[in-house]
Amino acid sequence: MQDENVKVTATLVDHPPVVPAFAYRFDAPDRSIVISGDTRPCENLVKLAHGADVLVHSALYVPAVDRLVARVPNAQDLKASILAHQTSAEDAGRIAQAAGVKTLVLSHLVPADDAEVTDQMWSDAARVHFRGTIIVGKDLLEI
Repeated sequence: MQDENVKVTATLVDHPPVVPAFAYRFDAPDRSIVISGDTRPCENLVKLAHGADVLVHSALYVPAVDRLVARVPNAQDLKASILAHQTSAEDAGRIAQAAGVKTLVLSHLVPADDAEVTDQMWSDAARVHFRGTIIVGKDLLEI
């Protein structure tokens, strides 16, 4: 879709069993923003985000997964599913670096409600591979 204010581009991302799953790029005259949607790492997203100002990417903090799944009876199945279908914060940083984006916003955080996982821990995980600005997304955050 394109009009005089914005061009919107979409690509398929890899988030089984959800098919199709999409990422979106919004190009305006003064900025470009890519939203990953739910996905595990995939090359389509790197291509879509190439040179964008901002990449908003879903993120998983792997060291906290065991605490998250401990709350449910099918813990091992849920853990396997989460690890297979999500992108770690470290890999989100890797994707942002490969795409050459300026700012990475970690969003749709898994687990979202673990008080032991600080914003600094999310940032440090993404910083392993990404050298740009990192923001840990919060509901209603404006940047």
